[in-house]
Amino acid sequence: METVWITSGSTRVEAMINPLAAACIGDGIDDPFIPDTVYFLDNPGLGDTLSEAKTLAREILEGHGVESPTIHTSTLEAETDFEAIAAYFQAAVEDARAADADVAIDVTPGRKFMSVFAFEAGTTYDVDHLFYFYLHSNAYFDQIYQTIPRTAGELYDFTEVI
Repeated sequence: METVWITSGSTRVEAMINPLAAACIGDGIDDPFIPDTVYFLDNPGLGDTLSEAKTLAREILEGHGVESPTIHTSTLEAETDFEAIAAYFQAAVEDARAADADVAIDVTPGRKFMSVFAFEAGTTYDVDHLFYFYLHSNAYFDQIYQTIPRTAGELYDFTEVI
């Protein structure tokens, strides 16, 4: 079965990559979630950050045994194109469902309104996992997952809570 990770973009690579790294080792969740396909949402404000995140995502997934991860990128013309954000999440979930995939949406990265759209899509389209990576201290905001003490962060699956 395919596994699909859907997320938005962020100006901070850590916000996009840390939840994925945590999911791959099952930090805070019952079973690891290692996607073979990742969807990112780019927008004009991200600069080169998304390019770095895609490279790290590929390295993380290959390190967990995914031979050739598929990375999709959708691009917004404007960060506040709300209809396009909603359409991105809908299309990504529909593509994943068409492939009979196990689907996770990460609500961690991006601006708050992007997380709102991500969360709404997760509940509307009944995804399998709705992940959020929580840091217990702001001291770790600029750190990549592998350098954060295991007790300082935790991945939550909101589908187990709501």
